[in-house]
Amino acid sequence: MELDPNASELNILFTFLGRIQQDQSLRDQLNEVITAPDVVAIAAAGGFCFQTSTLLDLFERCNEAPLARQGLMDEKLIRVYLQRERLQAP
Repeated sequence: MELDPNASELNILFTFLGRIQQDQSLRDQLNEVITAPDVVAIAAAGGFCFQTSTLLDLFERCNEAPLARQGLMDEKLIRVYLQRERLQAP
């Protein structure tokens, strides 16, 4: 049986993703990376703690590949963020 990430972890993750469109510095940082663990490290440095597996699960549920080409991670994360209501539904 798969365990769903708890609601507070999803809230933290979506709060982090919500900052991407408004924070050019964050976008620039994210576009330097191509993997989910790198995204989690950037988030943790900003005080947003969530598991890599939670982000990978969201990528899978959104039919997004687990890796991004250089310079495209922000777009991938924004696409996930835009589906947050569906992803947070029980």
